[in-house]
Amino acid sequence: MKKIFYYVSLFLTLTACESIDFDDPSTLTNEEAVQKIKSLGYVLTTSSVQTVFETSTSNAGGSHFSIWADQSTNTNGSQSWWDFANEPRLRLNNNAAYRGNAAVRDIYSNFYQANLDATKVVDLIENQQITIYDDAGADRTADCLIGAYYAKGVAQGYLGVIFDRGLIVDEVSLNVREFSHSYKDLIANGIGHLDKTLQLIAQTPNLKFDFLTGVTISREDLTLLVNSMAARILSSVARDQAEAESLGAEHWNSVLNYADSGFLKDFTITTTVGGYYNALVDVLERPYGTASYVPVDIKVPYLADKNQRTPNYYPVDNSIILPPIESDDKRFYQYFTYTTNFGILLEARGRGLFSNYMRSRWMYPRLSTLNVAGAVNPYFLAEEVRLLRSEAKFWLKDYDGAAGELNAVDAARKAKGFLSDVSTSPDQLRAALHYEYAIEIDGAGGTFVPFTFMRRHDLLQGGTPTQFPVPQVQLELVGLETYTFGGKDYMGETGIYGERATAADKGWKSSQ
Repeated sequence: MKKIFYYVSLFLTLTACESIDFDDPSTLTNEEAVQKIKSLGYVLTTSSVQTVFETSTSNAGGSHFSIWADQSTNTNGSQSWWDFANEPRLRLNNNAAYRGNAAVRDIYSNFYQANLDATKVVDLIENQQITIYDDAGADRTADCLIGAYYAKGVAQGYLGVIFDRGLIVDEVSLNVREFSHSYKDLIANGIGHLDKTLQLIAQTPNLKFDFLTGVTISREDLTLLVNSMAARILSSVARDQAEAESLGAEHWNSVLNYADSGFLKDFTITTTVGGYYNALVDVLERPYGTASYVPVDIKVPYLADKNQRTPNYYPVDNSIILPPIESDDKRFYQYFTYTTNFGILLEARGRGLFSNYMRSRWMYPRLSTLNVAGAVNPYFLAEEVRLLRSEAKFWLKDYDGAAGELNAVDAARKAKGFLSDVSTSPDQLRAALHYEYAIEIDGAGGTFVPFTFMRRHDLLQGGTPTQFPVPQVQLELVGLETYTFGGKDYMGETGIYGERATAADKGWKSSQ
């Protein structure tokens, strides 16, 4: 059987078979490739790093989490968005033939492939003692090891945040047919790799991190990014409020420590031809005439309406069109645009899902896509790091400290929104944090933010899945039965680890 170089199946051995005499000479086994392709490790590092950057702001999955978080709404059958927006919530269809399953499948396969590529790089350097060269012949061994550990940290961490279980793949010779690791195991493993990345960065003063097309990330920014990512991932363990509380002081102090070493200014990436762009923001802000392809859910104006006249469901009477809101938050008028054009929203699929607002912060009306040279892409906002600091203090019961973060003169809600101070009341703090994730972070937080904030504070609508299951196609490969989460009839259900797998009816609004 012909083995094409480095084609792997997730739960089969990663080692290649030996070449045999009648093999096609234009293909190589893994062992042959290592000897003949001196830039192999650099190529694999580039692939893994690019994949984690792209998948961490993917619109396949990211838009679905935005809908589940009631940040966005839709009645479109594209990517089965309507099914995810439906109220009451539907049970997630984990059938491989279901087109909405692409959200589950793409995130899973992309992060696992990135991890596999990076695992191979670590093995080449640490176990086989092979020097890695780039295409110009320069020694890039130290750079590639840092890139590989970063990719592994994000990939394993994100898999744990998003899925209920998986498999830790840190050895190239692994041959396992079970999903033996919980979401907590995956996250802890990812954080360990990010810690290793920080250690290696400190030991590499001449680091060159050029694994994104047309972009080189400085050593200083990479350090800030690793810490910020670690805070985001570690804060996103809990599937409900009870679990977040039970994590304890040591956990939330760790989140705070990472956030304290994170970004103090926004980390953005400028699109280059054929390079990275924020596909999630792109799809969430995409204009559809004077409407939007993925409109803003009514939750956002509901939270921002200073007169509290906006309902939490759109009126089903088709003679009623909600007027624009009045908000004390000056950001609202910069970030969101009112329209009476309902675009592709279909009344027959539920007028209660309608919206009069579209996003206008990052593209509209200047651009129609971020996938053009020169477009500025949000990748990690400094304000998210501030919110992580505030929230960590909240869970540590340092309510004065949590409020202090939000009331700082340079906090977005003060410097750009001109809002009044938040009190130290726990309920007021939780409401303010929810509001800031809804307004300031929104799609710019990437694949699962602000969904995971709402998850750990019991703010998701009852019946919303709190996590993805392992995709059916992977379950079938190892002979396991298909399972899933979500649906009004399953509110409050638990998963195999006792975690909240489907949100109870405690959310920001009651389930219908």
